[in-house]
Amino acid sequence: MKAKIFDRLQKKSWCRQLLLASLLAVALSGCAMQWTAQWQDAGVDTPTAQSAVLLNQAQVLFEKANDRASLLNSIAAYEKVLVANPGDTTALTMLCTQEILLGTAYTQSSQEKSLHFRRAMTYAERAMYTNPSFRKQVDRGTAPWDAAATLGKDDVQAMFFWVTALQYEFKEGMNLAQKIANINWLQKGLIFLDRIEQVAPEFGGGAVEFAKVICYYALPTSKGGSKVKGDKYMEQAIERGGTRLFPRWARGKYFYPIKDESEKARQDLEWVARQNLAEFDDPYPWKVHFRENARELLN
Repeated sequence: MKAKIFDRLQKKSWCRQLLLASLLAVALSGCAMQWTAQWQDAGVDTPTAQSAVLLNQAQVLFEKANDRASLLNSIAAYEKVLVANPGDTTALTMLCTQEILLGTAYTQSSQEKSLHFRRAMTYAERAMYTNPSFRKQVDRGTAPWDAAATLGKDDVQAMFFWVTALQYEFKEGMNLAQKIANINWLQKGLIFLDRIEQVAPEFGGGAVEFAKVICYYALPTSKGGSKVKGDKYMEQAIERGGTRLFPRWARGKYFYPIKDESEKARQDLEWVARQNLAEFDDPYPWKVHFRENARELLN
């Protein structure tokens, strides 16, 4: 009799576990990112006299962007370039990096952040689409990451900003359930990062290496994650950082806290906080953010 009761209890417990697992799977499936081609606004890069003038004007504004208002002015100027030349790769990639910066530095709600990060990914895909070989592949239905082998040195900024936007989306735009449901996207990011290393290993001043750190630390080992590889790429990011604030800022803000090394994190952030921006080669709006953010984190 006791054995029968025990068997019934076991079956009920198993059914509950199965039900919970099924509910969790359904819930997570609703959190999954969906990719759909958005090439209808894309075009071949065909500069005109007008687009060249507008591009120069936009670049002047970008070099002065040090707050939300001035960054929005710069973004608007690059959007005007696309009206004159929808396939302008410089404008597309510049809009990528600025949408990312707008999302992380000057936007509060996770929903609004997500809009900026995903917009940046779309701009990056449009920039990739100007590559004829890539365009041929995706027009056949191939996903961007599966067509990465067609991309070359001229496409590294678009690939890098796509990955950067994705990683910011994970960090600041998703809740825990969404991160679990979308973890495979970081594998897609690694495909682009590997391609960048193949065609332009000198690119990024440590930024590509740090993007790999994020992927290797975030992914489970069953999906290619490796803290050993992450640590190695962190060292490389610092070595290749040269005259850039980014690697030290990133190590202090993200890497050392993950490793529970708060004192080392504080030292990195203090170093960034006291630097003269004129001595560093990061894009001006970003190095303004790095220093200001380091100061905020220390307060």
